[in-house]
Amino acid sequence: MAAYCGGLLFLAGLVKEDVEAKMISIKKLCVFGILALLYLLWKEPLVWQELFRRVMPGMFLLFLSWISRESIGYGDGAAVMVLGLWTGVIFTLATVCIGTLAAGFWSLACLIRKKTEPIPFIPFLLLGMEVALVGI
Repeated sequence: MAAYCGGLLFLAGLVKEDVEAKMISIKKLCVFGILALLYLLWKEPLVWQELFRRVMPGMFLLFLSWISRESIGYGDGAAVMVLGLWTGVIFTLATVCIGTLAAGFWSLACLIRKKTEPIPFIPFLLLGMEVALVGI
């Protein structure tokens, strides 16, 4: 359960700057990524294949960022990579799916109201993680 708390703290720490500046601090990504690695080392022997699986959802989002010319921000992909280190691949995928669904509903509401500004994704990831935690 400590890993989920780490993931929640990580996302909660990024929400304000993502909403206000539409950017994510590289320093925070690195600090929480290192903390996640230290937690994993403390918890169990580190297996490289497991680390690779944990960061795969974020790597996929980084690839989508590159293909879409950053319609999805690189910071979002990096944040999902760090979240994957904290929570594992299955929980991260559930979080991203729920967050994407919530962001889709928000985007639809913005289209109806004719708002065209960029939508920060981290708040939806945080919401997705909270909903996924209820399901555990």
